[in-house]
Amino acid sequence: MQKVWITGRRRAAAKAGACLIAAFVLAVAGRGRASYGADSSVVESVTVTLKAAFGEPEEIPEPEITVSGKGCSLGDVQFRTDYDKWKPGKKVRVEITVNADEGKVFPTSLNRSQCKVSGADFVSAKALDDGTLQVKVDYKPITVLGDTSEAGWSSSRRRAVWKAVDYAPGYSLVLYGDNKVIKRLTVNGANSCNLTEYMDDVDKTYYYEVKAIPITSDEKKYLKEGAFITSSDQEFDADDWENWNNESSSAGGSASTSSSPGSGSQGPGGTGDGGAIRGNNYVLPDGRKAANTWKKVSNQWYYFDQNGNMARNWQNIGGFWYYMDGNGVMQTGWVNPSGDSWYYLNNNGDMCTGWIQPRQGEWYYLDASGCMQRYWVQVNGKWYFMNESGRMQTGWITVNEKNYYLHSDGSMAADTTVSGRILGADGAEIRQ
Repeated sequence: MQKVWITGRRRAAAKAGACLIAAFVLAVAGRGRASYGADSSVVESVTVTLKAAFGEPEEIPEPEITVSGKGCSLGDVQFRTDYDKWKPGKKVRVEITVNADEGKVFPTSLNRSQCKVSGADFVSAKALDDGTLQVKVDYKPITVLGDTSEAGWSSSRRRAVWKAVDYAPGYSLVLYGDNKVIKRLTVNGANSCNLTEYMDDVDKTYYYEVKAIPITSDEKKYLKEGAFITSSDQEFDADDWENWNNESSSAGGSASTSSSPGSGSQGPGGTGDGGAIRGNNYVLPDGRKAANTWKKVSNQWYYFDQNGNMARNWQNIGGFWYYMDGNGVMQTGWVNPSGDSWYYLNNNGDMCTGWIQPRQGEWYYLDASGCMQRYWVQVNGKWYFMNESGRMQTGWITVNEKNYYLHSDGSMAADTTVSGRILGADGAEIRQ
């Protein structure tokens, strides 16, 4: 009987142990499902949409962010760039939190096909924990380009000059003569345009319309063109025409002139008139020297003065300044002839003044002599700060141990509070 009793105890213990093991296995399996989720509880796809509507001119709206997917909803949104530093087309990193519904979990990460992003560029989608997914995207702010506040003429009266528009890659210009369209032009970057070759009738009254526009297909995704602004009228008299004709006329029976670089059609190796550069002159087939004229040779422009000699260094031609290098070749873009002063020349070679934007988002200011300005500059009653390279600054800057704040258009803030920091009448931060 004792033996049977012992055997019964062992069987009972074995049975109890088996039950404990089964319970442990079930518990482990259950914990595994809680961590990774059964197939029915995993959020397998998410769609994130960033949508912004073009608003008022120069307004940069924040995008409306929505999340769709089975078993999840939108959580917190963080923009990693301060709003006052947003610029159209410049990427802003956005961190979007997506929350799983009760009983749902996220996998460790989702790829771009599982996490579809609209209105921004997908960067990553990673789980912070079972119920939280962080989606990172790059968003490009949008805006409607503003209108120029001034549209007039240079001192030569044949060059259209208008005040630059923030963020404008280019401009559309329509020239009118006696209320009829004379020429339509697209101006890339610069806020001025030489119209000499189109204004050839002394009896007409000229004016132009100009508006800021995006140029490339990519720019058109985040920029919308502004509205046309009409310039002041420009009229001429017989004396004006006689003076200009004298400037461009040929001297001593020399060859006829061309009014400016870019006129005519010249191929490599010559201007199409059979002439060629000989030493310091341009000699035509009949032996005459071209004088007071532009000539394009091998896709490079040269100017020959009243004596037929190749021009070099700075030259004032037809009321505009040009710079020719030591070989007589007309220059474009940035030049620094003296080694300490920078100037900017348009694609047609004439020197710029005022505000210029050689590349999108990069603004420089050139004084009346064309010289690029650095450090503090006052323009139309507003102060701006240019760095050592001449580029206009925005946001918070420190100058001589004082802090200043520059608006998105570069103008200095004063007598106000920005992000809780008080600025005095001189623009410097008043430290508490």
